[in-house]
Amino acid sequence: MTSLIMTSILTLITVLVVMVTAYRAFNVFIQQSKKIHSLQNQLSALSAGAIGLDKRVLQFEQAMNKMKEHQNTIDVGIAPTHNYEQAVRLARKGMDTDQLMDNCNLSAEEAHLINRLHGGEAKPSSLH
Repeated sequence: MTSLIMTSILTLITVLVVMVTAYRAFNVFIQQSKKIHSLQNQLSALSAGAIGLDKRVLQFEQAMNKMKEHQNTIDVGIAPTHNYEQAVRLARKGMDTDQLMDNCNLSAEEAHLINRLHGGEAKPSSLH
């Protein structure tokens, strides 16, 4: 009978140890579940923020592309002046073709034409 009591006590102790271990494991499981839930909420918030930021970046890029297209349209519509007005003024003051090319960023043909039309050189009075 003593051995039966000893076996019963050992079985009871084993059951208690298993129950305490199971209780601790259950508490750890609950804590981990709460932490996982919290992390999922944080990840959802970060994802939502990233999606919102992505939409804003996309809108910014679209606006920038529109501005570039508009600028290109403006640039195409405006012919480069190459300082023609200044070249005409300088030609009237007697500046030669080489100086017009250097000072006004003109090609040789442009400088020659401006000098012939507006330069101080003698112009023919009539065309034959």
